[in-house]
Amino acid sequence: MDKINPIYFTYFLSERDEQGVVLISPLISTETIHGNDLERLEEFVTIIRDQINLNEVKGIIFKNPLIGQAINYDSLLKQALDENSFKLRLKSLLSNFNDLNQQKKPIVGLMDSDCISLQLSTQLWAHCRIALEQIKIGFPEVNYGLFPGFGATIQITEILDAQDALPLVLQAKIITAQKAKEIGLIDLISSNIDHAIFLAKTWILEHVHEQARKPTPLWDEAQWDNLTVPIKKRNLGIKPNIDNCMAVIYQKHNLSKQEALRIEIAYFIQTLRDPITCSIIRTQYFGINEATKATDPLVHTPFELQRMAILGAGMMGSGIAFEAARSGIDVILKDVTLQQAEQGKKYAEKVSAKWVELGKMNEEKRQALLSRISPTDQTKDFGEVDLIIEAVFEDKNLKAAVSTETLPFLNNNGFFASNTTSLPISELALVSPKPENFIGMHFFSPVDRMALVEIIRGKQTSEQTLSKALKVVRQLGKIPIVVHDGPAFFTSRIFFNYLLEAVTMLLEGIPASLIDEQARNAGFAVGPLAVLDEISLSLMLHVYDQLPHLHPSQRRCYDYLKKLVDSGRNGRKSNRGFYDYEIASGKKAIWQDSNLPTLTTLPETINIQDRLLHVMALDSYRCLIEGILDRPIDGDIGATLGIGYPIHTGGVFGHIDQVGLQKFVKDCQRFERLGEQWMIPTSLHQLAAENFTFYLGLQSNWPIQKQNL
Repeated sequence: MDKINPIYFTYFLSERDEQGVVLISPLISTETIHGNDLERLEEFVTIIRDQINLNEVKGIIFKNPLIGQAINYDSLLKQALDENSFKLRLKSLLSNFNDLNQQKKPIVGLMDSDCISLQLSTQLWAHCRIALEQIKIGFPEVNYGLFPGFGATIQITEILDAQDALPLVLQAKIITAQKAKEIGLIDLISSNIDHAIFLAKTWILEHVHEQARKPTPLWDEAQWDNLTVPIKKRNLGIKPNIDNCMAVIYQKHNLSKQEALRIEIAYFIQTLRDPITCSIIRTQYFGINEATKATDPLVHTPFELQRMAILGAGMMGSGIAFEAARSGIDVILKDVTLQQAEQGKKYAEKVSAKWVELGKMNEEKRQALLSRISPTDQTKDFGEVDLIIEAVFEDKNLKAAVSTETLPFLNNNGFFASNTTSLPISELALVSPKPENFIGMHFFSPVDRMALVEIIRGKQTSEQTLSKALKVVRQLGKIPIVVHDGPAFFTSRIFFNYLLEAVTMLLEGIPASLIDEQARNAGFAVGPLAVLDEISLSLMLHVYDQLPHLHPSQRRCYDYLKKLVDSGRNGRKSNRGFYDYEIASGKKAIWQDSNLPTLTTLPETINIQDRLLHVMALDSYRCLIEGILDRPIDGDIGATLGIGYPIHTGGVFGHIDQVGLQKFVKDCQRFERLGEQWMIPTSLHQLAAENFTFYLGLQSNWPIQKQNL
C-alpha cells in the first residue's frame, strides 16, 4: 500500500494511502515505554475515531495494537483498586469502540501475530477480521481467574452462537486461524502480511458506506441450559470469574448494547477486585512465568542436552522418553528385557498418533520423534550420554543397583537424576563417586499432560548440576520448582497428608461418600479415597515403608490400609478398594466398611473441607521453616500443578492468606485432638499474632531471614 501522511503518536503510527485507506500500526519502540494497556487503547481508539471522521478516509486497517503483550495483569489489578476512576475510563473506551463499530465506514482488524487476550478483545470491534494462517487465537484469561473484558464477552456473543463462544471464554480454548474462520470468528486468512493488507484494502473499498456489521445470533434458552449446566456443576460457585462471565452473557440478551457493556464492566471490575483473582494470577500467571522464563542466576550454563538414557520403560520412563524425543533429544530407553523397552516406546507411538489425529503434530514430525527413541536391554548401547534419568520402581536397593550399573556411561559434563516420589536424594547419591552430579527430578504422571517437575537438591548437589537440571526441565517445556532434600520432599509429603486425613476421617466414622463429596466441593478434582484406589493402597503402604518413621496418627492409617490390602481391597486394579468396581462397565460405587464406627451426628461439611485444605497448608508451612521450600510461591506452584490443590486458593500459602492466618491457626487448634498432623509450630502462632500474610498482593512477603524460625 502506497503510504502518505504518516503521523506518529506515542504508541502508534498512522499512515493513509492515496485511496483513503488508513493503516494503524503499533510502534515497536513503545515496548520500552511504561504505559499500561488502557492508556494504549485510549490512544488507539482516539486515532481511529479522528481518522474515520475525515471525509477523505474510506476505511481503517489496524494491526494488533499491543506488541507482544497478552494482558498486563499487574496494571489491571492496580487500576481496579480505584474502582470509580477505572469504571469511568472503561465506559468511555467501550462507548467509543461501540460507536466506531456502529458507524458505516469499514474497519478491518489485521491479526498479524498471535491474537491472545486483550489483542483479541480489540479485534472483535472490527467489521472484518483477517488473520495470518500460522497464528493462534484465544482467551486464556479464565486460567488466571478472569474472563475476557474490554467488551470482549459481549462482542464475541454477538459474533458467535453460545456453543462456539463459551469454549473460548470459559475453557480458554486456543484455536488456529483456520478453526476461527470455520466458526466465523475471522473472515479471511492470508499467508503473509502484504497479501493480508491487500485483502483488507480490497474489502474496505468494496464496503465503503455500507453497514458492515453481521447479524447477532438469536438467543436459544434451551441451548444455553444444555451448555452451562455442566459448567456450573464443575465450578460449584468456587471461581467467581466463571459465574460472573456466565451472568454477563445471560443478562446481555435482554439488554441494549450499551447496557450490556455496563454490566460487563461491573462484573469485570468485581472479578478483578476479588482476592481469589489476585491469588490465581499470582500463582498461575506470574509464578509460572517466572519459573519457565529462566531469569534466575543459575541459567547460565553451557550444558546442552542432546543424548540421554532412561532407566525403566514403565509409565513414567515411557512418558519422559516421549517428552524428551518431542523436544529433539535422542533417548535410549532401557528396561530389563527388550520387549519391555519396546513396549515403553509404544507409549510414544500411541500418544503421538493421538496428537496427529488432533492436529497438534504432523506425521513427518511424528516419525522423526519416534526415530529418536531407541529401546534396549543392554547398557553397552548407551555410549556416552549427557544425562541419565532413573525411573524404576520406588525401592532403594533397586535404584542403587541400576544407578551403579549405568553411572560410568555419563560423559564428563553429564549428570544423573532420580525420578523418585519420596526417597531421599542424598541417600540415593551415595552410590555415585560424584554425588555433586546427582539430583532428583520428580516428574508427574501422565508425563505428557503434567507440566510440573519437582527438582530435588541433595545435600551435596552442586550449583552446576542444579543449573543443568533446570535447563533440561525447561528444554522439555516443563515448569520446574526447586526443593531441598527430605523424606517425600514437598509435593508427595503434603499429598500423603491429604490422603491420610481422609483415612483418619474414615476411622472417626465419617462416611466415605461424604469425604470424597466434600473434597470435590472444596475444589479438588477427585476425592482422596478415589485417588487412593487409583494409585493402589499397596503402593501407598510401600511408600510409607520407605520413610524413616511414622507418628501414631500415620501408623493408625497405615494399619487400616494394610488390613484392607490383606482382605483383597487394593483399589481399582483389584476391583475393590474404597469403591467397588464393575469389571464389565468400569462403573464404581462407594463402599462403606461396616467395621468402622458410625457417628450419630456428622460434622459440618465446612469442617471436612477445611481439614482437607488445611492439613496440606499446615505441612507446607513446616516445609518452609524446615528448609524444604525456599519460597512460598514454589509451594503454591507445586501444590496446584503437581497434586491438584484447588486453583482458586492460589495454592497452599495463598489458601492461608485467603482464610486469614489467625483464623487458620484457630481452625488447626480445633483439629489438634484428631492427630499429630495438626501440631502447630510455635513460629506460626507468632506470625498469627502479628497478623502476618505470606503475600502482599502479587509480591511475596516472606523474607529469607524467616527461614529456620
